[in-house]
Amino acid sequence: MRNRSDKGFTLVEMLVAAILLATGLAAAATAVGAVTRAQGAALVRTTAARLAEAKLAEIQATGMTSGAAEGTFDEIDAAQIPAATDLGDYHYRWEIDSSEFEGLARAQVSVWRGDDEQGQYTLIWYGPSS
Repeated sequence: MRNRSDKGFTLVEMLVAAILLATGLAAAATAVGAVTRAQGAALVRTTAARLAEAKLAEIQATGMTSGAAEGTFDEIDAAQIPAATDLGDYHYRWEIDSSEFEGLARAQVSVWRGDDEQGQYTLIWYGPSS
């Protein structure tokens, strides 16, 4: 039994404190892992969006009104896309054809990373057809 003059913690109090600390540290580690994964996914999505915009701008600059192609971004300098390291892992597919609107062509550019097209980013643009 403890007297009022006793200082310190009991073994049970120390065990409870250790369990609470361990639980808190485990939760913090899990949260850091989730944030890191989300940040990586956001970087991939942002890079895909920038690459799709660049490919669409290239199509618009050439004045193409029909055609299709696909490939990778090996030819783009990584310095043009901040924080991107391996652009060769990003793939694109574009297609231009006539649209349901008279006098307009429909251009669609899709960009994705790796072999999985499920997470692709797609832009659609309507412009004058010749």
